[in-house]
Amino acid sequence: TGSDVKAFCCAPVHALVLASTMVSAGLYDQVAVVGGCSLAKLGMNYQGHLNADQPIIEDVLASFAVIIGADDGESPVIRLDSIGGHNIGAGSSLRAITRTLITDPLDRVGLKFGDIDKYAIELQNPEITEPSGAGDVTERNYRLIAGLAVQANEIKRDELQNFSQKHGMPGFSSTQGHIASAIPFLGHATDGLTSGDIQRVMFIAKGSLFLGKMTQMSDGFSFILERNPSR
Repeated sequence: TGSDVKAFCCAPVHALVLASTMVSAGLYDQVAVVGGCSLAKLGMNYQGHLNADQPIIEDVLASFAVIIGADDGESPVIRLDSIGGHNIGAGSSLRAITRTLITDPLDRVGLKFGDIDKYAIELQNPEITEPSGAGDVTERNYRLIAGLAVQANEIKRDELQNFSQKHGMPGFSSTQGHIASAIPFLGHATDGLTSGDIQRVMFIAKGSLFLGKMTQMSDGFSFILERNPSR
């Protein structure tokens, strides 16, 4: 059987967590999470590229598929006790949203900002977003996370850039809706957590409820993916 998860830019993280809870509860042995982009949104930033005398860069219909299964003793594990969500009473500022998605879950499971090897966030390719006026979305988010680490007295202010470089990554994804929201790093994270030297990756997605049409409230969801404790 199957169902749709409509969470706009947060959809991949929502769907992965929902799939994990169904497997953890024993409802299903395996759940496939499948998502794609929209032809209508293909090249949505084209006008900015043309105005900057650049070719239309975004010309790929991106998609992904992930199979969630029971613990096999090898694959990375989604920590269901690390789920972060943007609660209604948390406030609508970007800093408040980020706190509920990152700081609060880390505190709950007894981890510090530096205990997360990589943060997977909005991974839009800046070559696509900068000509259209959106700037480098990925870098901006990493600086915000580093700022929270400063507030927590885990790093000094002059270490902001180093923290972003160590725990972040350049944006490399197409910008079509939910595709860029953390999920493009999942394959790389799985490799690093199984055959590499990283221990934890936090996946973070932010978005708007109903694309701001019915309400101006924001949405957000996060989880930590860890190396299998049996390894």
